[in-house]
Amino acid sequence: MDGVKVFAASFFANIASLLFPIRNDIFGLIMLFTLNFVIGLLADLSNRREWSFKKAFQLFRDAAIYFVLVASIYLLGHIKGEDATAVQCVSFLIYIAIYFYGTNILRNARMITQHGSTLFRILDFLYYVLSLRIMEHFSYLKGYVNEYEKENKTVL
Repeated sequence: MDGVKVFAASFFANIASLLFPIRNDIFGLIMLFTLNFVIGLLADLSNRREWSFKKAFQLFRDAAIYFVLVASIYLLGHIKGEDATAVQCVSFLIYIAIYFYGTNILRNARMITQHGSTLFRILDFLYYVLSLRIMEHFSYLKGYVNEYEKENKTVL
């Protein structure tokens, strides 16, 4: 049994050392997912909606999948000897997560605050800028959101 523990510890230590160049990105993702969880929980509680383990589990599952995606992309780039390109690709994935989870965090934060208060107006403005105005500068994002809305008949 001790051999299994030693193997597992050395395996994870080696993976952690390989991921060391993107440690700040990983910590940033942890902060982003944690903030999304906390603000979502507060929004549910303040609007008298029931908190569900299913919804929380989905967030943790999605976060785990995203971490594996980010780590895999970096590790594949590292294996190919293209560390700088891999870090740039990981950085792009982080900005995508910041955009989508950031808009969700702002939307939920608006639900927590009192409608019409100064904080509500600040959050509402930030949500407006992040969810609508930023798309004018990124044509791929605008195209994706428009296509998504057509296919799903919902607004992001």
